[in-house]
Amino acid sequence: MCVSFGTSSEVFRDIFGLAIRPATLVSYGEKLAKTLLPWWENTQTALAAAPVKHLDETGFRIGGKTAWLHVLSSENATVYKPEPKRGTIFTALTGTVVHDHFKPYYGLKNVHHALCNAHHLRELNACIDDKEPWAEQMKRYLLLLSRLVKKPLSQHTKNRLLRLYDAIIAMGLAYHENLPPFCKTAPKRGKTAKRRGHNLLIRLRDFKDDVLRSLLDPAVPFTNNQAERDIRMMKVKQKISGGFRSMSGAQTFATIRSLLSTTRKQDGNLLHAIANALSAQPPPVIY
Repeated sequence: MCVSFGTSSEVFRDIFGLAIRPATLVSYGEKLAKTLLPWWENTQTALAAAPVKHLDETGFRIGGKTAWLHVLSSENATVYKPEPKRGTIFTALTGTVVHDHFKPYYGLKNVHHALCNAHHLRELNACIDDKEPWAEQMKRYLLLLSRLVKKPLSQHTKNRLLRLYDAIIAMGLAYHENLPPFCKTAPKRGKTAKRRGHNLLIRLRDFKDDVLRSLLDPAVPFTNNQAERDIRMMKVKQKISGGFRSMSGAQTFATIRSLLSTTRKQDGNLLHAIANALSAQPPPVIY
């Protein structure tokens, strides 16, 4: 799926001795995607209703213009969807959505949010480089939390962890309030600029429940690594074969890739999955 149709044609010729033209591969891909469309829609519906699901997005090129590939996934299934705009996200979701604080996700109704703490740890490393004393304590706290949430915790322990979180946030805010104002250029209007550590602290304070969702709900992962792993293949494809000529080609790729990713997660055989899908027998919808 990540190499060009011309290269795929050469593989069939060199390994299997089959003279298959690139146009034939394109035609079969379109046929497979069309057959898979009901399965793709059913899988998206199932994931939307799953208790916990992951969201992420990445940019790629369609017809020389920037577009976006969105992913909705779990440990057992994956759905990819190309869109011309980044803010056009999956909707009609329930349960808990794990993401990296992309603002449009907060427009979703009827969901709980869980923020990726791997992102927070990376931001904290930058604050540690800036010599902010509270950042080291918050980093240690999150690393401790990543280990503790894998174990059953008493309510007493959870309460202590919540109080400790509040104490670190208060210490960090006090640190920034005692610093001189940060403003490289005086703004003509709007809010005064804040240091990146101060902005991170405000986010950690205002979205406390979302940061600590894995502590409040043991079924929720500590990070959004699942979606990041699922979206990584698009970066590999870009490096190998570039973008797409049309949105329909991108949708064909996304539909087939959804099948392959889901099959791999369910320990299935990819070639068998493709053959079965062409015979209108795609894998069961398991989220």
